[in-house]
Amino acid sequence: MYICHDCENSSTIKLGKCPYCWSFGTYIKDPRKTSKTSKKNIRNEDKWEQLKVGKKEISQWFNIDHKELLRIFSSWIKWGGLYLLAWEPWIWKSTLMLQILAYIKEKNLCSIAYFSWEEDSSQIYERQKRISTSDKVIFDIFQAHHLEDITSTASEKKYDIIVIDSIQTVYTPHHDSVAWSISQIKRCSEKISERCKAHWVTCFLIGHVTKWWEIAWPRYLEHIVDVVLYLEWDRYGQYRFLRTKKNRFWASDEVGIFEMKKSWLSPVYDLKERIINQTIQAPWNVLTVWIDSWRPVLVNIEALLVKSNGKFPQRVTMWMDNKRVQIIIAIIERYMKVPLWATDIYLNIPWEFQFRDTWLDLAIAMAIYSQAKWITIDKKLIFIGELGLSWQILYSKHHDKRKKEISEFTCIDFTRIKNISEIKSIL
Repeated sequence: MYICHDCENSSTIKLGKCPYCWSFGTYIKDPRKTSKTSKKNIRNEDKWEQLKVGKKEISQWFNIDHKELLRIFSSWIKWGGLYLLAWEPWIWKSTLMLQILAYIKEKNLCSIAYFSWEEDSSQIYERQKRISTSDKVIFDIFQAHHLEDITSTASEKKYDIIVIDSIQTVYTPHHDSVAWSISQIKRCSEKISERCKAHWVTCFLIGHVTKWWEIAWPRYLEHIVDVVLYLEWDRYGQYRFLRTKKNRFWASDEVGIFEMKKSWLSPVYDLKERIINQTIQAPWNVLTVWIDSWRPVLVNIEALLVKSNGKFPQRVTMWMDNKRVQIIIAIIERYMKVPLWATDIYLNIPWEFQFRDTWLDLAIAMAIYSQAKWITIDKKLIFIGELGLSWQILYSKHHDKRKKEISEFTCIDFTRIKNISEIKSIL
């Protein structure tokens, strides 16, 4: 048998290219030896592990007093849990990780160890000092990348929380493969998971995405950990979006919004007030509510209509689905009797969001219609709904959550309106 030393895929013949991880020249003879273990020993080991877990206190959590992080971590951080924070490099993952540790240290008496190989201890200390504005070090910093050194240090000093920055740099010489390979990440993450679950140590792993936009392709690392967090961003923007993609302890699909400051990531609590203050009362501005994962966000949609000078009118959209906008334009022309065949239409959302929510249809239609008829829409009027091809307005998904976000606004009950042409009387 031959195995790929990157992903451990087996084959009866030696292949030049691995069909699983697409690596070249990685197949070697299988050096692993199967150990003969009796079924009796396996049963005794499983029974002992169950008794050991049964004696441990299950309801142990780290308290954290932070609104945005409470939304992400579902109100607590579990003892013995594995948390993965990942996405692109240079996105301030380490900075956010230090902020999380500072918030945990404020409310809990716990010992924390920070293992890093990409940065030395002085760089981590300077970053921590910029965040907390204090000279006191809240955790121990170690510069190590050998798995045995990390596990032995964590077991010897009995840390409650360990941070590994990053998991791609961890290396064990007992496995015959190069560092940063898939098999190394598999083996190291398995050993870290076993140690953390056995000693009830909470572990935070920081990882990077591959060129396929995955973590340790083919997503093996995401199956091992308990919680997967993605820190996403617009490359030229100032906002960061912390999303929960997986959570074994509570509901997932949550999102927290942070703004990049000079030395740290500041949580954004007043996003709705910022959007309202920047929205002017004009015929091209319409407010609506968008659901990002499970979080309602107030957004402003802008429209601009000009006479087309070319043979085919332009339909330019920013942060919206262009095909969906084409359908909305066809509905407006057919049922609201607005000629748009010789008009260039430009649509924009002035924030760093990319929208796929179909319940923005009514707001987009009202932005185009108000610009065409030059009707000024009140800033306190919110449009929520999806348009059907038969000119009906459909009931919005998560309608109660959207209305709760805009309780101080006037949200028309569009379920009583039969079709889009009846909105003319409201405007």
